[in-house]
Amino acid sequence: MTVNPSSTNLADEAGFVLHAGLQVIRKVAAGAIEGYRSLFAVDQDLRFQYYRDKGVSYTERGRYQQAAGMLEQALAMRSNDLECQFHLGFSLLKLERAEEGIRHLELAAIQEPNTPRICSILGMAYIQTKAYEKAALMLENAVSLHPDNFNLNYRLGLAYDNLKEFDQAMKAFQKAITIRPNESKVHQAMGFVLEQMGNHQDAMTCFRRAMELSEDKPQG
Repeated sequence: MTVNPSSTNLADEAGFVLHAGLQVIRKVAAGAIEGYRSLFAVDQDLRFQYYRDKGVSYTERGRYQQAAGMLEQALAMRSNDLECQFHLGFSLLKLERAEEGIRHLELAAIQEPNTPRICSILGMAYIQTKAYEKAALMLENAVSLHPDNFNLNYRLGLAYDNLKEFDQAMKAFQKAITIRPNESKVHQAMGFVLEQMGNHQDAMTCFRRAMELSEDKPQG
């Protein structure tokens, strides 16, 4: 398979060639190669594994442009791979290609529905693209199975807040607070909800607490 140079750089392709060569040497040493032709054949599974692993590594290191190129190549070889779908979706979101990113995350969610890591990222993507009802429905289902997951509860609260379902938003934020009491962003979010509900006094208490927690955080 020819690699598109616009999506993967020469260093990555050279790295694969080296990786493949080392695998061939190991096979030769083990007596696993039969004949001249198979000696130099690049195994498709080996290429897929290399590009997937490299793409996941780039994603985890914040090198999203390179990650997207590698993972797109891997998906061209194996379109239903969950790790490729998830990490490519995440990378595309970071590259502000939200529609494409959501599509890949939705494909990942079909394979593993209500999985915290997928629902959390996809839920946030829905919120950012103002698909609040989708976010609330998916996150509510995920929270029912993973009630002690902070991110799911917090983002569920954001979804309900944007839907102006303030009682439901407060319920989700309060659950998030029980999981992580010192998260300033949750206290601040609760303050905004209480303000919209007309509870100015309690809102100010939340805002003060959020400010205190922000000031206590070490500056990095």
